[in-house]
Amino acid sequence: MRRWIKIIVPIVLLAGGAIICAIRWQAWFGIPAEPQWRGEEMHFVFPAFEQDSTPESLDILVLGDIHSQLTSADYDSLAARVPQADIVAQAGDWMERGQHYYQQLLFREWTRSALANIPVISCPGNHEYSKGLHKTLSPLWSETFTYPANGPKAVPGASYFVDLPHLRFIVIDTNPLNRLVYLTRTLTWLRELQKEAQDRYVVVMMHHPVLSVGKGRANPMVYSAFRHALGEADLVIAGHDHSYMRHTPFVVLNTAGKPKQQRKHINAEVSDTIPVYGVLTVANDQPSIINHQSQMVFRVFSLKDGELLDSLYVDHH
Repeated sequence: MRRWIKIIVPIVLLAGGAIICAIRWQAWFGIPAEPQWRGEEMHFVFPAFEQDSTPESLDILVLGDIHSQLTSADYDSLAARVPQADIVAQAGDWMERGQHYYQQLLFREWTRSALANIPVISCPGNHEYSKGLHKTLSPLWSETFTYPANGPKAVPGASYFVDLPHLRFIVIDTNPLNRLVYLTRTLTWLRELQKEAQDRYVVVMMHHPVLSVGKGRANPMVYSAFRHALGEADLVIAGHDHSYMRHTPFVVLNTAGKPKQQRKHINAEVSDTIPVYGVLTVANDQPSIINHQSQMVFRVFSLKDGELLDSLYVDHH
């Protein structure tokens, strides 16, 4: 009898401790109760531009990984630095994983900021998906980001594209692409969009990068499948690595994620661990506005003080 007691009592204590941890998780780890929006639509503004509606240039504020680290005051600061921004693009892992609280927190901080009414193009990162054997996109994603249903057929996730003046902006959700059939269908869809873009610039945004600068962050399937096709794009923006890297036309951004260690041997033109944001400018038939006779330029700035760190003048393919 005593033998069974010695076995059962520890099991009961462990089970009780696990239940208490589950109940007290939010309090112990500083996560307040989830804010709830009742009777109010929870969605970001999505861009809807006409071809002739652009003034002298189209300016896009580009953000990398954020992981729920930016507040409304931080977004106000970005709005002051880029007052001409027409659109905000974000390359995934905008929130932390698995908590509705973080997505609602993101929405609350964003809508209280000076960027609230600027259209958003966003890309799901791995933190927007649940962990486990069957990864699923957060159910709040489709409520907060009303992306168009023009992605690859019979492929789950949130791939889509939007046509802007002089620019086709393609978003690839790389999370479902661990299955070969989804990867093949997405690659076919991408090649068709690039071919149909005609004289528009082609910018692709995805979370997992084709070329990785972070230690242990390589993505062999993405690299094998997309490096040739995306090498023909004018600019490819990614996140995930928690570092900054440019190897034209590939750019990896980290805005507020905890910096990661970079690989010792980096095949890159520019790389750094400093948190950054980018500004993509597309001129409206006036190359002299940007200089270097290019209609598109991508500039990268330090998040801390707004110092210009890098510039890429893009020649249309």
